Amino acid sequence: MKRWLCILILCLAGCIDGHSEEEKNKQLQDKLAMKDTTEITVLTPSKVSSKKLAITLPRCFFDLNLKNKVIDGKVEEIAVGIIFALPTFSGFPNDEEALHQCPDYSKPVAGLSIAPLFPKIRAKKLEYGNFWLKQQSYQFALTEQRNNQNLYISGGRRVIFSDQSDKNQEDICIFFWPYDSNNADSPFPHQIDIYSVLDKEFSVAYTVYSSRYLHGKHKPLPNQWYFSDSLIDTYKRNQSLLDHPEIVQGFIENNNRILDYIHQHSKVVN
Repeated sequence: MKRWLCILILCLAGCIDGHSEEEKNKQLQDKLAMKDTTEITVLTPSKVSSKKLAITLPRCFFDLNLKNKVIDGKVEEIAVGIIFALPTFSGFPNDEEALHQCPDYSKPVAGLSIAPLFPKIRAKKLEYGNFWLKQQSYQFALTEQRNNQNLYISGGRRVIFSDQSDKNQEDICIFFWPYDSNNADSPFPHQIDIYSVLDKEFSVAYTVYSSRYLHGKHKPLPNQWYFSDSLIDTYKRNQSLLDHPEIVQGFIENNNRILDYIHQHSKVVN
């Protein structure tokens, strides 16, 4: 009996050790992936055609949770997350090298999400124009209308849309919480969610951060204001965003820079 008990204990110990070793191997693989500069291509299929968006970047730029095995440098994902240093896409003085080096996960990082656009429920094709206003399931209530702009409210958040134009590469949607002077610890609107479109069949989403989150060489001087900081200041002064088109334009120009970067590293394939 004792002999079988010892065998059982040894077997259980082996299973525990094996599981621990598996976890250690996964952690090691994750660490290696975080520093891997080998370029891979991630393909995201469209929901309305046979097209795929192919994005090629160093392995370390992609979210670690790629579900499929990379074969010959390519992998297909329903959606893709791309990781960058926090200041990179928030319109602040950027470290140009951050666009070409693996993100440093010991410092704050931000994500860029790319996914296929979905057609309206029971529709067989996309309705072009401002996708986010026409096709999402959010309930938008118009609160202000001025200077050829509309401001909506949805679930407590303010929402402003800007259609594609000569100054705007693609439709853009800006979601933000209004400034709350009674809640000094609230992160909003220091984190402002942006949604845009890409090549008509894909969406791009990311967060623009205020200078509150920046440190070191990225920290602006007290007299420097960026479009995200200006948005907060506008609400602190009980003003309307619709009276400050230059702030919205700041978000648009920043979005144009992000789209330019994506186009430089991607292409649509059939």
